[in-house]
Amino acid sequence: MLIKIKHNMNKFGIYIALAAVLVFSTATKEKTDCDVKILKNELTKELRPDYKYDSSNISKFVLNTESQEKEIKVPLFSGESYRMLFNTAALPSNFEIQVFDKPKTAKNRKLLFSVKDSDGIEDHVFMYEPKKAQPMYINYILPSSNEGDVYGCAVFLMGYKVN
Repeated sequence: MLIKIKHNMNKFGIYIALAAVLVFSTATKEKTDCDVKILKNELTKELRPDYKYDSSNISKFVLNTESQEKEIKVPLFSGESYRMLFNTAALPSNFEIQVFDKPKTAKNRKLLFSVKDSDGIEDHVFMYEPKKAQPMYINYILPSSNEGDVYGCAVFLMGYKVN
């Protein structure tokens, strides 16, 4: 009888643990609202038929009381043409994406591409095709939020074709 009670308690503990994992994973998914697979698939369609998939980057953000900026370096190689794609469907409003030729620590860097959500753009997929193959620096600029933590993500995908 004692063994049966222990066995039932172990079973009960496992059910509680599984329920907790299920609740936590569902809550986390609702918080981020960032289905990377869907967002990447949407971008992959924009590569066809001329470009082949090269790489991607998922940037996750938690907006709080301070504005944020995140920079990502993207290497490009000569002899190839590139298409850079951004999916901002899971980003909060008032974001800005900028592409520069040099990192933010460099003097005399040039802004090559920029898009702002506040420009009234309804689309959430943006494309940039650099004229020159050189390292690029993508900056995500996000505002502060007074609504507590606001979660989101941006998906970057790049394709290439050989010249």
